[in-house]
Amino acid sequence: MTDLDVHDYETMWAAAGERVSASLDHSSAVAVLGDDPAATGAVALGVARAQAAHRRVFLFDLLGEGRDLLPADAPDDFHGVSDMVQFGLSLARAARPVPGLPNLFVVPGGAETSLTDEILSHRWWDTVTHQVRHANALLLVAAPSLAPSLPALVVRLDGVLLVGEARSPLPEAKVLAEVRAAATMRTPLSSARTAAVADVRARRGWRMPAALFAVLAVGAFVTAPQWRPMMSLSDSASPGRMDTTDRDPPMPAEGAISAPVGNEASYSVELLFLNSNQDALDYLLRSTDSLPGATFSTQSLGADTDRWYRLMAGAFPDSMSADRFLQTLRARGDLTPRAGSVARTPFALLLDSASSYAMASLRISAYRGRGIPAYVLRDPVGVWRVYAGAFAAEADAQLLKQQFDSLNIQSVLTTRTGSTS
Repeated sequence: MTDLDVHDYETMWAAAGERVSASLDHSSAVAVLGDDPAATGAVALGVARAQAAHRRVFLFDLLGEGRDLLPADAPDDFHGVSDMVQFGLSLARAARPVPGLPNLFVVPGGAETSLTDEILSHRWWDTVTHQVRHANALLLVAAPSLAPSLPALVVRLDGVLLVGEARSPLPEAKVLAEVRAAATMRTPLSSARTAAVADVRARRGWRMPAALFAVLAVGAFVTAPQWRPMMSLSDSASPGRMDTTDRDPPMPAEGAISAPVGNEASYSVELLFLNSNQDALDYLLRSTDSLPGATFSTQSLGADTDRWYRLMAGAFPDSMSADRFLQTLRARGDLTPRAGSVARTPFALLLDSASSYAMASLRISAYRGRGIPAYVLRDPVGVWRVYAGAFAAEADAQLLKQQFDSLNIQSVLTTRTGSTS
């Protein structure tokens, strides 16, 4: 995508934010939550610009990775939310003024990720929300909708503005406005309808109009070139390395074994170990047609301080199903006769979810473009869940989780459910 495409995409979402900004006129502290960081940030900026015309606005950027909400000349080590919470840094010192908008100030996430329970549930938020209310100002907190500790923050705010497919992390929270597509805004829900609508969405999922799919598809491909790999690339990677930014994971190839949809996906097939992150990613990309649910986990073996990547495939409710898949891989020549083994891996890091395979595929492509071994499973109620890694024990996820946290990529360790079918 060209720079003009990126600009147009963000401009559309920012304009949508401006159009719903009046819904926040009587609020002092609002969370802007979305599943697409570019769209969420643009909407938050649109609202902030409109509100800054008549009052002071503090925009807290917890989206991570981008610094897109900050002025271009902002230093890399500029203080942010995590520094304010942990070290008592004042809002006046952390807030960065936006040139040309004297009432608008942006506060980045800080030196460490702000999307932790320690930060989002801290009593410090009571202090800062009291300050903005006393000053008749507005606090906007732009954050990913899947951050697991968001309810502890949202309960302290006046309400939420939802972007894209995001849902409120707290059912009783007031939904002030919804921007589901750049050209389609929904009016605020009445308090009587909010709980009912949330219940219906939970049971049937989102029925997405074609326009929304198109906008989000553009977003995934617009921002893909800016994503950075999560770990250093190996010098030993081959010169013929496949591109990882634009490839969507296809559906499982005909003949590949997939477990029926069930409540658990506790077993997978261990394929091999590699000692290069890029080699592991390349292996996943080469094998998506024949290896549904392929992913890897990061490990240090024994006293070895080097990182190793344990490649896994499949998602099965029992060892017998996993063993049949292993035998099929050997029979097809994907593995040598003695290679591979069945492994119990009931845990994974949950990254995202979607209401259709097409939308999940776009998100898989986005995560893999950043060097993340994402894959998708369909759960028993028809929701496509985006995971990374497959682990035998919770402690095994520690290295991969730390890498995600360092990139402000929100993830939560959970039990795998669903299947690749």
